[in-house]
Amino acid sequence: MFHDRIEIISPGGLSSGITEDEYLLGKLSVLRIRNLANVCYRLGGVEIFGTGITKIKQLYEEGLMQSYFEVSENTIKIVPP
Repeated sequence: MFHDRIEIISPGGLSSGITEDEYLLGKLSVLRIRNLANVCYRLGGVEIFGTGITKIKQLYEEGLMQSYFEVSENTIKIVPP
């Protein structure tokens, strides 16, 4: 957390076999922890698997400033405006 923004960092980088473009376009979804994903789904915290990046991008499209994604071997970081 910073005084002017919150950066979200997901450790682990991209799943094997997924390119950065596929990830950012929301074309593929690979569950890393299937049991945790199922619990979140059953509790109503997840509507559909594989829609998170698309939803984040859509929310920022409605705003004046755009977030950006930094994808590296070990992390994926979303930097909001």
